[in-house]
Parts: sequence; C-alpha cells; structure tokens
Amino acid sequence: MTDKYSMERSIKEYAHWADFALPGDLRIEYENIASDAEAIYDRFCKDLTFGTSGLRGKIGLGTNRINKLVLKRATAGVRDYLLAASDRPIVLISYDTRVNSVDFAENVARDLARGGIEVRLFAEPTPVPVLSFAIRELGADGGIMITASHNPREYNGYKVYDHYGNQIDEATARQIERCIAAHDYCEPEEDECEADRAGVVEILSDSIKKAYLRALRRNLLLWTDQKTAARALDDLSVVYTPLNGSGRDYVMEVAKSLGLGIFRIVEEQGLWDGEFPTCIAPNPEYDQVFAIALEKYADADTDIIIATDPDSDRMGVMARDAGGSFRRLSGNQTGLLMLDYVCYCHRQQQEGLRPLSPDMTVFKSYVSSPIAEDIARDYGVSIRNVPTGFKNIAAEMEKLRQQGREEDFLFGFEESMGYLYGTYTRDKDGVLAAQLICLIAAALKSEGKTLFDKLDEMQERYGYLRSQVTAVEFSSEQERQSIDALMEALFAGKLPELKGLKLYADLTQRQSNMFRAELDGGHQLIIRPSGTEPKVKIYVYARGEDGSSAEQNAQELAGAAQAFVHRFLQENQRGRLS
Repeated sequence: MTDKYSMERSIKEYAHWADFALPGDLRIEYENIASDAEAIYDRFCKDLTFGTSGLRGKIGLGTNRINKLVLKRATAGVRDYLLAASDRPIVLISYDTRVNSVDFAENVARDLARGGIEVRLFAEPTPVPVLSFAIRELGADGGIMITASHNPREYNGYKVYDHYGNQIDEATARQIERCIAAHDYCEPEEDECEADRAGVVEILSDSIKKAYLRALRRNLLLWTDQKTAARALDDLSVVYTPLNGSGRDYVMEVAKSLGLGIFRIVEEQGLWDGEFPTCIAPNPEYDQVFAIALEKYADADTDIIIATDPDSDRMGVMARDAGGSFRRLSGNQTGLLMLDYVCYCHRQQQEGLRPLSPDMTVFKSYVSSPIAEDIARDYGVSIRNVPTGFKNIAAEMEKLRQQGREEDFLFGFEESMGYLYGTYTRDKDGVLAAQLICLIAAALKSEGKTLFDKLDEMQERYGYLRSQVTAVEFSSEQERQSIDALMEALFAGKLPELKGLKLYADLTQRQSNMFRAELDGGHQLIIRPSGTEPKVKIYVYARGEDGSSAEQNAQELAGAAQAFVHRFLQENQRGRLS
C-alpha cells in the first residue's frame, strides 16, 4: 500500500498550496484534482531532488513537478549557497527550446538578481556544452540550464553548474538541497534582499557563440593532410535533424566550417518548438526520430543522418549497412568509432597533436561498452570507468587539471550518446560529436567504407560482443517506490544466476545504486535506476563465437533480466497493496 507518511504529507502539502498565488494553468490543475487522491499523491508526495542531471520532472502542479514555484524555491537555495561563498557572484543562465523554458529562465534570472547576484542570460536557446564553455570563458561562479534534455515533451528541468563548468557533484547537490529546504514554496517578496543590493540581468552577446565555435575548430581532428581531408569532406552527403532543439545553428556552422559537399536540414524538425510535433520523445536513441529524415530527405547519395537532442548534448547517427539500408548506430558503437578515430589521429601525430602515451586517459561510464578497454589497451593509453552521469567524467577532468595534466584527457563517452574530445567544455557535446562523426564518415568513405564496415573490422579484431539496453518504466510515484526494494534484493544476492549462468556481483558500486555483475562466458549485466526518467535500466553485454551468437546471447540474457525485474516489481507492488 502507499506509504502512510507520504500520503499524509501529500494531502497536507496540497492543502498548503490552496492559498498560494498560483498561475492560471496551475490553479486549474489544482481544482481539477481535488477529489483524486492518487493524482494528489503523485504531485505532492515528495520534493524533487538533484538526480543524475539536476532537477527533472513533468511540467505541472506540485512539489514533485517542474513549475514556477518549485524553480523559485530551488533558485533561492542556489542563491543562498553562492552568497555564502562570494559577495557578488556571477551566474550564467541558458535554456533550450522546451515549453516554458525561456519563461522559466527569465524568472530564475530575475529571482537571482533580486537576491544580489549578477546574472548573464543567453539571448536564445543554447546547447548545454555552450553554457559549460561560457562559465569557464567568462570566469563565472556558476550556471543554470533550463532543460529536460531528451525527455518527452511534458518534461522540463533545472541543471546547475559550478565555477569549473561542471554539473554539480553529489556533495554540492546535497549542500544546495539543504539551502533549498530552508525555504517555503511561496515566500513574500519582502524576504528578498534589499533593492540596493540587487544585481542586474545582462543579455549575453553572440561573442560567446563565436568563441565556442572557434574552440570547436581548434579541436578539429584530421586523419590526413588538410587538402586530402577537404576533398573527402566535399564528397560527403549529410542529413541533419536538430529535433526542434537548440543545436540547429551550431551544427549548421560546423557543416559550413567542414565544407561538407551536401548538408540538408530536416525542415519539419528545424524550427524551435517545444511541442516536438513530429516526435513524442526527442531522443536520438530512438529510431522514430529519424523517420522524416529517411522518408523525405535521404537519397541514394546520402552517407549519414545525424540528430541532436533539444539541449544538444547528445548526438545520434544513422549510416548505411552492408545491404545499403540505413541503420541507427547505438551509443556504444558511435563511441567506439570515435575512440578509435581519436587514438588513430594522435598516433599518426597529425600537426599539433600530442603523441599517444600511457598518461593519456579515456573515461567512460561503467555501463558503456567494455570493447573500449580493448581499444585503449591496443593504442597504449589508459582508460577508467566512472559512475553514470557525465559530471563524473568532468570531475575526473578537473582532477587532471589540478594535477597540471589537463591535456592528458583524451576522450570521454557514455553509451547514452554523450561524447567529448578536448577540454574547452566540461559536459558532453552533441555539436562536437556531429563534427567528429562527419570526419570519421568522410575518412572511411575515402577508403570506400562505411561506419558499419569499420565496426565489422573492429569486432574481428576485438571479438564479437553485442549489447542490449532495455528498461522497465513507471507511470506513478507509487510504482516507482518499488525500485529501492529491487536494488536491495539485487545487492542481497536474490539474482544468483541468469539463463543458467552464475553471476559474480561487483558490490563496489552499491553506493552509486548500480548493480553490476560478470557472468560465466564473459558476459556482463548492469541494472540501475535511471537518474533522469521514471524507469529501471538494464544493460547486457554478451560475447559469442560470431555476431549472430553474440546477438542471441544478448537478447536472451536481456530478456531474462527484464523478466526478473518485472516479476519482482509486480510481486512487491502486490505486497504493498495487500
């Protein structure tokens, strides 16, 4: 059954909001759910907290939603945290194209300024990596991005960055949450700082955009001399969809700088539109987002189709397979291609590039392909695994900087389509990734090969491995409460084997709430709650004697793991309701 305390809390909080000056849409929602206990519970059972990537939730009424009151309270906490360290901090604010993003950003900017903070607000929807870059470029004390990244259209969110340009770490998040907890959801304006202490909101010029694009050009990795590369890029045909997001103008500039022969934008997905009218979930991990590009824009000469998500920190790609049909590459496949290309270019010692050495380090999330470790070993560079969330890769980059080894960062990637080469920013960069995949495709095409041809060569070298990523999703907070019980059961050894194969659990990641196990046969299983969406994610990496056997092993193991999770959650839910 529903937790009694949480139900009492939700009813009390719902009643508390009755006297708030709610915006019209929230007032209507408030009245509409008056007799719906489940709806009240879902909206008020808890406060949003910082997850893998900031505060994130559905737009709407309640403490468990994204709305003006929740963001105002969060901003008060961020303000208090910053003012405790500096008398006059500077904060940058950016936003993507989602519904309410610009309004939320302007409200946050005004609230910070009234609290005595100097605010620099971007003039238009801007990619996440540009905010991270700008914080470092301008020497700001932090940043806030209004976005829900790749989530469905009904979501929005609030990412907070520190003065290094990194998303805040867990310790900082907990400190800010303590500051937030000191505030109510509706406080009188007189509680704000005195008017003479108020900061200002300054609109940033496009000089930051230009500086960021120059940084991308400085991180242009060529596999050969400039003249030969220019000919190959002129022969490349690319279709691009920004999925109605903030990456459009930036990727267009990259295409122009590269000198691509043909570059087409999917017009239906080119305008800034937070309703995402052609795709319910603007996530480049899904085949559906490429449908219009395939149907209306790709032709016989098209080599690749690329997509960036609304805040342009993720990039997905489709390419032709051996049969000439377009297939989407997984985030792992793209990351492995990029890692190999980055290492190859440095090994060739192209102009301005450092030669490879064991000090140069690749960082990837635990849930990303173990083949990356084989590639790094082959090229003689180091590789380290980190918990999920690109902020953990950024933290490792900062450690290198503090050791005077910033240039030893070689490449970072996550299987969820996040990639970074270079140290100009501290978050995954879909614009840089678009640049990099175009270079790789052009280099391979000049040899008469496709991206999938290169992947075939890599598996012949490193062995046949296939991955399956599945998820069990939740529709309400009551269902999601079963996740904690699931993770405890896994850590307690309640899943000793899968498909007759013994599991060898690695409990060192328990603190990160991630269950990771090796299986007989060289397979790997990872189960963890998503930090950005209401779901449990299941990752399987399976080996085989050839591609088809590895694929079959991956499907069977993933199916068995998903069945276990479904069965456990259903039984747990029945127990809670009895």
